[in-house]
Amino acid sequence: MIPLVDTHCHLLAGLDDGPRTPEEALEMCRMLSAEGVQLSAALAHQNDHYPDNSPQRIREAAAQLTQRLSAEAIPLTVFPCAEVMVHPDLETAWQEGQLQSMGGHGQYLLLEMPHGLFVNLEDLVPRLRQRGVGVILAHAERCPEWLHEPGAIETLIGLGCLVQLSSAGVTDPRDGRAARAVKDWLRRGVVHLLGTDAHSTRRRRPRMAEAYQQIVHWAGAAVADRVCSTNGMAVLTGLPVRVPAPEPIRRSWFSRLWQ
Repeated sequence: MIPLVDTHCHLLAGLDDGPRTPEEALEMCRMLSAEGVQLSAALAHQNDHYPDNSPQRIREAAAQLTQRLSAEAIPLTVFPCAEVMVHPDLETAWQEGQLQSMGGHGQYLLLEMPHGLFVNLEDLVPRLRQRGVGVILAHAERCPEWLHEPGAIETLIGLGCLVQLSSAGVTDPRDGRAARAVKDWLRRGVVHLLGTDAHSTRRRRPRMAEAYQQIVHWAGAAVADRVCSTNGMAVLTGLPVRVPAPEPIRRSWFSRLWQ
C-alpha cells in the first residue's frame, strides 16, 4: 500500500481536546505508523475555546513532538498545523499572523464551521485567495449544506477550495444517504484529502488504512492514492495542488423521467 498521509490529526498534547499527555500523543503516533501513515498534520484547534494556541505555540509543540518521535525511533514525520474555526475577523487574523497554516508554508488554511452553524464562504474564499492562501474544508462531509445541496461544494472548489473528508465519514457514515453522497463525491473527484481527525488513543482513534481500502472499493486505487497520499504530501510540504473540476452529478434514468 502507498505511504498514507493524515491531513487532520490532533497530536499536540495539552493544547486542545486531543491527547492529554506527551505519552498519549506518542502512542497515537505509533498507531498512525501501524496504519501505514508516514506523514501527518500535528494540529490543534484555533478558536475561542483555545485562545492561547498561537502559531508559535503550535510550532513549538510540533517541534517537541518531532524530537520525541526521533528519540523513540517512530517513523512518522509531523507538520505544525491548525484547525481554524470560521469567524467574522478571520481575514484580519490571517493578515496579522495569528493563524497557523498547514505545515507553516502559508499556502493553505484548514477551516471548520462554527459548531451547529453554517457559514457561506463564497465571499471569504476569494478574499483569502487574493492574499495568497487557499482554503481546505475540514471534514466537509459533516456539513449537510455541502453534502446534499447540488452544486454547493462544486462552487467552492471552483473558487479554489480543497475538500477534506474525515476517515470516519468514509468508514462509518451517519446513514445510508450520507454514505451514498460521500461515495458519489469520491467517484466524481470532489474529494482531495483525507484526515483521521483523531483525538486520542481511545476516543476517535487514528484510522486511515480502513478508509483507504474503502475508497479503493468505491472509486479505485488511483483516487485513493491521490486522496490519502499524494495530495496530502503536497499540502504538508508546501507544494501546490491543482485539481480538475469535478465530474457532473450523475442522475439516474428514473429521476430524469420527472424532469
